[in-house]
Amino acid sequence: MDHLSEQQLAGLRTKLETEQAELSERIASSTSVVADNLDPGRGDVEDQAAEEAGRFQAKQLLTRDRARLAEVEAALSRVAEGEYGICEESDEPIPFRRLELEPTTRYTVAAQEALEAEGGVADPHADEPIGY
Repeated sequence: MDHLSEQQLAGLRTKLETEQAELSERIASSTSVVADNLDPGRGDVEDQAAEEAGRFQAKQLLTRDRARLAEVEAALSRVAEGEYGICEESDEPIPFRRLELEPTTRYTVAAQEALEAEGGVADPHADEPIGY
């Protein structure tokens, strides 16, 4: 982490903590929507289908938010352990600009590209459908 100034590190930590709080709040409020039971006596079949579709979408978003929260918490753990901003593949410093754009990143661009070429690492959210 020597390549990051105290000010840069503090800004990144704040960004991560803010995202952690937002995700935690969103997860808490979404959990009740996903957990609600369908009331078979309410509405007609189309109403129930629309309600189930909304619940399905909420569940997908909840799954994505939980995965993102795990990434954010892992990044905060790396900050606490003094390992933040160091590529897990090459042990090279991750440039501040990359961390600023994606504070949870664990790899330099070169390492990320090499891993993706080998089929080892990809966007963790690429396969998650998001319904609209």
